Amino acid sequence: MISRGIDYLPYRELVGALQYLVGASRPDISHATRHWGKYLACYDHTHYAQAKRVLRYLKATSDFGLLMNVTTADEVRVAAYSDADYANDNVDRRSVSGYVTTLDGNVVSYASRKQEINALSTCEAEYIAMSEATKDLLWLSGLCKELEWKHSVPLLLGNNQGTIALTAKPGKHSKSKHIDNKRHMVRRNVELKLLTTQHNGTEDMVADIMTKALGAVKFARFRRAMQVLPVLREDSGATTSTTSSEAAASSTMDEAAASRD
Repeated sequence: MISRGIDYLPYRELVGALQYLVGASRPDISHATRHWGKYLACYDHTHYAQAKRVLRYLKATSDFGLLMNVTTADEVRVAAYSDADYANDNVDRRSVSGYVTTLDGNVVSYASRKQEINALSTCEAEYIAMSEATKDLLWLSGLCKELEWKHSVPLLLGNNQGTIALTAKPGKHSKSKHIDNKRHMVRRNVELKLLTTQHNGTEDMVADIMTKALGAVKFARFRRAMQVLPVLREDSGATTSTTSSEAAASSTMDEAAASRD
């Protein structure tokens, strides 16, 4: 019997296809896709088998897409959810930032990224994540101005009270004086009143789906919050079967990611 190596496995092609979907209309697979992207140069049969779980999830939710609700209000709302895990990677102990930027509740941009440096605390990891979310929030605010859309002061939501306090305190403090200057852009923009920050409970933190593997129930709830919903229905009877199958697939996909983190 001839033993076949890993070169014949289309692992890179699979991850590349998933990355395309993430950028197009499937923010719900951002975390899993980022995770499997770490192994493009060192994958094996196990990685390939577990990455295929994402395909099974996508098959179960093939009629899902990113929906947008059009409103006719005089003013649009610009907001972003920001979150981070803390040193959950067993190899380099770097945290993962995640954010979801919205316009009138509609998802416009999102990301799941490994942080460049090792945060020394949960507060610092969340602060770094908020600085990354701020860039997209200011971009969206600027776009609204170019389109001459009236909008309220952009709102940045985080679930760490210490981080929220840090964005409002000028100067340096004993536990934050080492933080690189570029990470303080969120605080500077708060001082300039170009954005505001607000605490948002963990149970309502949509960006949590970008930073870690979640259970099926919580995963489905945050997916609905991002309006990743069925866009095609052949009949009303399809609702129950699709919902049950994609819930099971959600659990399968996130268990796979959790097993490698």
